[in-house]
Amino acid sequence: MYVSWRWISEWVDTEGVDPVAFADRFTLAVAEIEAVVRFGHGLSDVLVGTVTEVAAHPNADKLRLATVDLGERTVQVVCGAPDLRVGLRAPFVPPGVTLPSGIEVRDGEVRGVRSPGMLASERDLGLSDEHAGLLSLDGVGAPDGTALPEAFALEDVLYEVDNKSVTHRPDLWGMYGVAREIAALLDRPLAALPTEVPLGEGQPVSLAVHAPERCSRYLCAGVEGVAVGPAPVALRMRLRSLGVRPISNIVDATNLVMLETGNPLHAFDAGFLRGGSIAVRRAAAGEEMKTLDGESRALTTEDLVIADGGGPVALAGVMGGLDSEIRDETRRLVLEAAHFEPVAIRKTSLRHGLRTESSARFEKSLDPALAEVAARRFLRLVLELCPGARVSSHLVQAGPFASDPPPVIEIETSAGYLRSRLGVDADALSDAWMDRRLGQLGFGVRRDGDALAVRVPSWRATRDVSIAEDLVEELGRHHGYDRIPSQTPLVRPRPPEMSPSRALERAIRQVAARQAGLHEVVLYSFDSESLLRRLGLTSDAPRVALRNTLNADATHLRRGLGAGLIAAVERNLRHGPGAEEPGKGTSVGLFELGRAFLPAPPGGGGGDDRDDSVLGLAPDTLPALARAGDAAGQRYASLLTPALTEGVEAAIGLGPLPLQPHRCALAIGERLGGGAEGERRAQPPQPLSVRLYRELVGVLELLAAELGLGPLHIARQAGPCTLPGGAVEDAPGWLHPARGAQVLAGGVRLGVVGLIHPDVRAGLEVAAEVAVAELDLEAIGQVRAEATAAGRSLKAGAPARFPAVAFDLTVRAQRTTAARALLDATRALLTERGAPVEDVALVGRYRDATDDDAVALTVRVRLREADRTLDEADVPDARALLAELCSPAVAAGRWALPEGAA
Repeated sequence: MYVSWRWISEWVDTEGVDPVAFADRFTLAVAEIEAVVRFGHGLSDVLVGTVTEVAAHPNADKLRLATVDLGERTVQVVCGAPDLRVGLRAPFVPPGVTLPSGIEVRDGEVRGVRSPGMLASERDLGLSDEHAGLLSLDGVGAPDGTALPEAFALEDVLYEVDNKSVTHRPDLWGMYGVAREIAALLDRPLAALPTEVPLGEGQPVSLAVHAPERCSRYLCAGVEGVAVGPAPVALRMRLRSLGVRPISNIVDATNLVMLETGNPLHAFDAGFLRGGSIAVRRAAAGEEMKTLDGESRALTTEDLVIADGGGPVALAGVMGGLDSEIRDETRRLVLEAAHFEPVAIRKTSLRHGLRTESSARFEKSLDPALAEVAARRFLRLVLELCPGARVSSHLVQAGPFASDPPPVIEIETSAGYLRSRLGVDADALSDAWMDRRLGQLGFGVRRDGDALAVRVPSWRATRDVSIAEDLVEELGRHHGYDRIPSQTPLVRPRPPEMSPSRALERAIRQVAARQAGLHEVVLYSFDSESLLRRLGLTSDAPRVALRNTLNADATHLRRGLGAGLIAAVERNLRHGPGAEEPGKGTSVGLFELGRAFLPAPPGGGGGDDRDDSVLGLAPDTLPALARAGDAAGQRYASLLTPALTEGVEAAIGLGPLPLQPHRCALAIGERLGGGAEGERRAQPPQPLSVRLYRELVGVLELLAAELGLGPLHIARQAGPCTLPGGAVEDAPGWLHPARGAQVLAGGVRLGVVGLIHPDVRAGLEVAAEVAVAELDLEAIGQVRAEATAAGRSLKAGAPARFPAVAFDLTVRAQRTTAARALLDATRALLTERGAPVEDVALVGRYRDATDDDAVALTVRVRLREADRTLDEADVPDARALLAELCSPAVAAGRWALPEGAA
């Protein structure tokens, strides 16, 4: 969203204020500014000109010669604009000028004809991307030859405000609301919005609101004698600067008032409203309408529509209908100004995938009183833009607002309390300053000594300001958070206790990220339906449905983490270089810690039979509403606010909560060459598949060692398994039927590991092989706890006092050689020779370019004595050790070697 400093200056005296320097103060007190943009600057050398003659170009059919009157002189330039005509007023750029768009204008020849300058479009001037024709200056009263910034209000300074900063402030979605804040910050008066407009006596339409719970206020007015055409250039450039495309004077007026007040409007062509009536109602099941974007929308009973005598003419609060849009022939119009229920507008917008400037504002809970202000502002503007127009009716109103307006919120507090919460005294925050600043922001203040009764203005009373702490925030941000003195906390800091599950997560992150080199990702907790269809992972397995979906593609919570992680690997591999040689490409390793969501088992899984650890709820925090008679739950429920209690009751009324097992998923993927269409379904090279699988198993073994789980056992998947909480789960659909296995430790099933299913690989948008593992953290925690109880937990030791000596041995072996066997053989041989072995690890595995059945394995040996520094006599000769290790007698007894290994 953009804020126009020039527009703000129409209501607030900004004389002597540098808008660029003021941006920092605005950010600290009001909303975050992403950037400060200078709009229309750098055009002082561009002149207003009038085209007096148009002639054909002698050497080009699509070019013409335009004679331009610049007041004191006349020039002839070559122009290819399709809208060039005699009498057109347009910007002329003389030679030697460099425009903000980067265009350098020269005095040169175009197809053999001299052209000393050019006529410019909006894109040429850097004002927008519009390049279909020249920037029309028709209606500008400045004489020819006037510099463009002097001819009309063009130059401006724009604040690019991050929308998330004003989500809770619907009043800041209009320029006037921002002006109110700036006026208070500058301690200067704010001019009132003129709303007086001559109204007629008739009725524009017969009006009825049949869904008062969705529409509290709906206003209509009729206007006759309008002449639709382009808006004045100053108005068009104001819309352009704020990111809105000009369309026509009437449509531009609705957009301008929306930007000014924050309240969206809509204008209907009265000639296309059937039956002379408007009804605000829910759509009928199966009803359809075509919106202004040309799309046909299938409606549901949850959609609110504006309907005439023949059917829907607008999707309420989101977008108008195509049939009744304002067009060049429009002479009569009906204005709509309304207040809609915000949640319903947001749901409709998401359901139809239709995000508009209108829906973005209505879903923020606008002030119902603002609808009439916006309507009157529009009527005034239309009468200015169309001198022959008149308002033919009075402002008709329907809905419960007129008879039952929202109650006025009055907050009772004290000045002493407000100061104490900010940590300032009366010298820093005086009573007079406090009353004046709240008054400038629209609050009404009644004071009785130190006691205050603060009336909240309607534009701040819609889910924004309701308690004394909100007033603390208002005063604090305008006083300046940077001016509040720092103070040492009076409470002795104490490190928080870490739960076993949090400690386990941290330990897994340490291993996966720091030691294994994987990258952690945080993905959404719901399934992407389009992704599941593309990967062939749709099934009849029950899932937890979402009541309030973010979009039409996310309707269910995920049953597991594997599918989402595979998609994340795919997204990363898609950006790789894609070498031409198959099997050579970008590789990526990812992991995620998160929850899966499984429906509660039939006949159980909820209430007292439920495993709270699976739900992520500590036993002493489960609400009493879920466990009747539980003292801890009753204590928890007593701490809930009425709103939270209502939410808990509603959630429990829906039935047992779903099982929420805590999972860890890991994936290693590698791109198969360039990813051409012909390779997409190709079988990956077997060495690549084996290597990725071994790498992932190695990460799992590293996890088991670091977590103290004992040795892992990799076994074939043996049918469905029972999860904590009682749910039964089959092997995940992404797991390869022949190259997948279950992971066990201490007799407990931890999860699964394997390559992805061939059908899943075929559905990837990039040719790749992926190895995936998904583990259950509750099961890991169980094994870890049993190991701790048995005294097998890892214990930290003091750092070594003396340095280690390390060297590498590289052995040529068969591709089927087990690396563990080679490591064991190396350790045993060194131990027999009396070497102080600290560690033997595999650090490299290389393919033989001349022999597909051979590999080279690099083993790193580390020696260390606990009480002294090693000397040369303690370190075996590496060449002799390698020769002995590869001797047929040793190899035959310990591990298999190809003939001639050395």
